[in-house]
Amino acid sequence: MKTALIITGGDINPEFATDYISKNQFDMIIAADGGLASAEEMNLIPDIILGDFDTVNPMLLSKYENRDDVEVIRFKPEKDYTDTHIAFKKALELQCYTIRVLGATGSRLDHTIANIQLMQYALEIGIDAEIVGDKNRIRLLGLKKRQVILQKDSDRYAYQYVSLIPVSDQVTNVTTKGMKYNLTNYTFHIDRNVSLGVSNEILDEYASVSIGEGNLLVIESND
Repeated sequence: MKTALIITGGDINPEFATDYISKNQFDMIIAADGGLASAEEMNLIPDIILGDFDTVNPMLLSKYENRDDVEVIRFKPEKDYTDTHIAFKKALELQCYTIRVLGATGSRLDHTIANIQLMQYALEIGIDAEIVGDKNRIRLLGLKKRQVILQKDSDRYAYQYVSLIPVSDQVTNVTTKGMKYNLTNYTFHIDRNVSLGVSNEILDEYASVSIGEGNLLVIESND
């Protein structure tokens, strides 16, 4: 399976992103709209640049429009999908079933929420997707992915805290191992105990989270 990196227009720490990219291999890099500026700052040449380009400097975009090794796809501003969603669809079209997203969170709360909800879309169609950044890594457990392994790390960008947040009416049989506060076959209800899973910590070298039914966000944070 091919792996795609999507760079979109939210907050990106270039030092973290450069380090992250150096430690991972990607078959395809897609810059979604404002993510092009971040790619430029990191001296990355995307394979594909797409979006309505409402937040892209025209002079920056012009550098890539005549390159043979870069595909530029322009959409009208009046469209049914966000630029990040379009990038997901393009990655799937190119048979990339592992996707990592940089810049999915930031000051635009509406875009942040929409990007997190894209994790549900990814899960349902069998894509292994993660939102990554210097402050958070976000994954979703559900029908096609019921367990995740977490690793305790010690570098400067290590995630210190783990939060489990239900995004379905209930999440059954939640079991955690290797954490400060472990759960065994616990059931989260979105209208009752949604905050119980917030701000746990990894104690062992490796920890795990597994579920039965439902959808559960696993958010690692370092601040």
